[in-house]
Amino acid sequence: MDSEAAIVAAMSEAYRREGEAVPSYRAIREIIGLSLSDAICRLTPAIKPDGGGRIAANYRAGYAARNSSPALFPGVRETLSKLYDSGYCLAVATGKSRGGLAKAINDTDLGGLFVATRTADMSEPKPSPAMLHEILADLDVPAGAAIMIGDTDFDLAMAQAAGTQLAGVSYGAHPVERLLAYHPAFMLDDFGDLPNKMKTLN
Repeated sequence: MDSEAAIVAAMSEAYRREGEAVPSYRAIREIIGLSLSDAICRLTPAIKPDGGGRIAANYRAGYAARNSSPALFPGVRETLSKLYDSGYCLAVATGKSRGGLAKAINDTDLGGLFVATRTADMSEPKPSPAMLHEILADLDVPAGAAIMIGDTDFDLAMAQAAGTQLAGVSYGAHPVERLLAYHPAFMLDDFGDLPNKMKTLN
């Protein structure tokens, strides 16, 4: 999803409401993919727990108040449907909350494609491998037979720790050079290329 601008806007407003200095766009972009509590701790390490809790509540309320979720990147819906029809098991491991993920899936009408999901409030958040371990256990799939595709180094660090294959998306939240440090199997410049890229894996 093309959610970067929406996340930055909601986080900025959450800090303004608390009367805290608003982190820069770049700083907020850097924490995309983390759980909300971890993101706030990284943005403002010295903030007290009650202040961080209020910022988190402000963020959730502001993000949820949007009329709809951010748009999917081009080709995502068609590509996921093609992979599903080809027999791939599709799952989601995200820093969103259960409620946030449910809204995103509902708004984009993708619910029938995913056989398993994990969110940061259901498990240990990224970069811990716990979400992937739990998904793999649920589906009885060995780590080596799975691939995690992400646009942040938190995604790829999680995949590396879980022992899955991993790939990067070049147009997401973190710069390509950060993703390349994890030696991804491939980088996607166009999500529609994913089915062909999958054929190159062992």
